[in-house]
Amino acid sequence: MAHRGAVSPGRERMEPRYPAGPRDLSIRVFANRLPVVRAPTGWRVAGGGLVTALRPVLRSRGGSWVGWGGSREEPPPRLPGLPFDLRSISLGPRLVAAYYHGFSNQTLWPLLHDLVHQPVIDGVWWEAYQTANELFADAAGPLEEERGPSVLWVHDYHLMLLPGLLRRGVHRSPILFFLHTPFPAPELFARLPWRVELLEGMLGADVVGFHTALYRDNFVRTCARLLPNVTVEGHTIRLPDGRAVRCTPHPISVDVEDLVQRVEQPAVRRRVTRLRDQFGQQTVMLGVDRLDYTKGILQRLRALELLLERRADLRGRLTLVQIAEPSRFEEPKYREIRVEVEQAVGRINGRFTDPGRAVPVLYMYRNIPLQRLVSYFLLADVCLVTPLKDGMNLVAKEYVVCQAAASGDGVLVLSEFAGAAEELRQALLCNPFDEEGLSRRIEEALDMPPADRRERIQAMGRQVRRQDVFAWATSVLAEAERVMAHGRSGRAG
Repeated sequence: MAHRGAVSPGRERMEPRYPAGPRDLSIRVFANRLPVVRAPTGWRVAGGGLVTALRPVLRSRGGSWVGWGGSREEPPPRLPGLPFDLRSISLGPRLVAAYYHGFSNQTLWPLLHDLVHQPVIDGVWWEAYQTANELFADAAGPLEEERGPSVLWVHDYHLMLLPGLLRRGVHRSPILFFLHTPFPAPELFARLPWRVELLEGMLGADVVGFHTALYRDNFVRTCARLLPNVTVEGHTIRLPDGRAVRCTPHPISVDVEDLVQRVEQPAVRRRVTRLRDQFGQQTVMLGVDRLDYTKGILQRLRALELLLERRADLRGRLTLVQIAEPSRFEEPKYREIRVEVEQAVGRINGRFTDPGRAVPVLYMYRNIPLQRLVSYFLLADVCLVTPLKDGMNLVAKEYVVCQAAASGDGVLVLSEFAGAAEELRQALLCNPFDEEGLSRRIEEALDMPPADRRERIQAMGRQVRRQDVFAWATSVLAEAERVMAHGRSGRAG
């Protein structure tokens, strides 16, 4: 399944434009982490889709980013490459252990991902979570005094209480909350002792956003079931104080133009050529994941093992390049996952590797820069994105953009439990819990005719180009425009 598509000539990148809004409000972003990392040579800008999406809008409107710096050292208030102020929240080691590693990642994370792993219920962690959210809220008052009204945009599960806290302390600004994880069905969320407090915290926002309509509907149904004093009108939740909270789906995406430019760079093409020489006539499959139990890496490896048991002709001809990025290694569960994955890799390679032939799994436990990842996206005949549950999964979108830009014929095998499955309908959808079924899906991808592969990848590439990361940011900010246009007294647009 070798693909040798040419790339188009380079072009100048256009800066996206965002609507100014009725009052040209600046943006105040609240997220667990600041978009910076402490490197040996000093502070530098962190990578990630959220920084990519918000940098242009903050450049055009101005604003600030409130978050934890991830280090005992205080980050600078400004950094080259970031057109906004940085407001660091000081979190001590004990608070980080209980709020972040504890309640956020061992209670909320598994709960929001449909109990893929059993959540830990700990009252001390809950108190730390409340404390951390209050520290974030304390930063909003000075910001409002300094700069005046702005859009307060709160991100993700670490700060589910924050919209409600901001509602009490700040009265002039629209509040948006966006959840970057799934939201589970009511019967799952109901297991949490502090379910009402978290829901009421989220409902402090004027608009609550999700990646998909399913997650939005789960949230609305959960509010209807667990909050008897609210009234649900379609996708709007009316509160006893008369406010109307809009609940909306906005699928996050990738910076398409940036990826296309990377595809076209000569250095990337040279790296792809070297990789193809390295793998020879091998059919290459690719997995790129944080090493997290929600990503389905063990199930994927088991599916490959079943495929090689069934298809002896593929042994020595098929290689899975599995990139596992280190994640939360301070937590015991994640150390256990690493051991289990590496044992599975060793078992498969031991069973199916003959002298002089390629190993079935090439495993890399490291962070790979995007520039190098693009080369692997162009190399891979098949990309396996098979999480047990995922809010969106941007790897799937990055792969189809790179393949489409290079006129490639790669195949995307995508979990039906990833948010991206709602948009990327031409992928081969799979149930990662069904390991035998997943192995059959992989086999189908390997046997798919080239014309079918190209048609599918181009269709998905067009879809992602239409709904890129800037379209996502614009659509969310349009909700703030509606809040300002209709007033905050309860009229829903």
